[in-house]
Amino acid sequence: MSESNEREFQRPEPVEVPVHGADGAPRGTRTFAAGPVSNYPNIPLLKEAVRRQQGRLRRGTAKTKERGEIKGSTRKPWRQKGTGRARAGSKKSPIWRGGGTTFGPRPRSYDYGLPRKQRRLATRHATLSKLLDGETRILESLPSQTPSSSAVRKVLSQVGLKGSCLIGLPTAMAAETRRNVALSCRNLPGVAVLPVCDFNTLALLKHRSLVLTSEAFEEIQSRENAEGGAS
Repeated sequence: MSESNEREFQRPEPVEVPVHGADGAPRGTRTFAAGPVSNYPNIPLLKEAVRRQQGRLRRGTAKTKERGEIKGSTRKPWRQKGTGRARAGSKKSPIWRGGGTTFGPRPRSYDYGLPRKQRRLATRHATLSKLLDGETRILESLPSQTPSSSAVRKVLSQVGLKGSCLIGLPTAMAAETRRNVALSCRNLPGVAVLPVCDFNTLALLKHRSLVLTSEAFEEIQSRENAEGGAS
């Protein structure tokens, strides 16, 4: 690695992530070792990624009528000269009550381009921020045999999580099991469920804590090892 790359890339120190059992009881810690990462944390990049995702969530259906879309006659209200009043050509004029709107909102898309590599890097930085800042907990397993909001709520309270949290599931988890976890969490305020492959910057940053299953943690660690090998 050249001197310029050494200045550009840094390898954060390994951190210990608390591990809890299926009942929420402590089970020690696991070490997370991040791979080399450039300019961490890249706050401007995280901001751009969040703005892009929020823009994609906007419906963009606001619309006002221009003068050509207003119903009514196009007849001139009065003759051009001789009345002593200001000239007027149409009741649809924007300066008239009930007339059209000048430069009003029109249906549009609020999405804007952000390169794929930057989106992936922003997601990686957001994931690292949860792991390196002590905002992550690992659960050996989640109640997934049948949908049960009370069981998941009890486990989260035993772990000591307060506020919103994002539950990360492994990508290879069975569809039925993932569905049971999603049904268990959908009635819990501030709790969201996503597989690791669907992590995004907005979902990671808007939740206070990150909860990972053991398989999901191993998947993230393997990705970090691959990043380190690629560097």
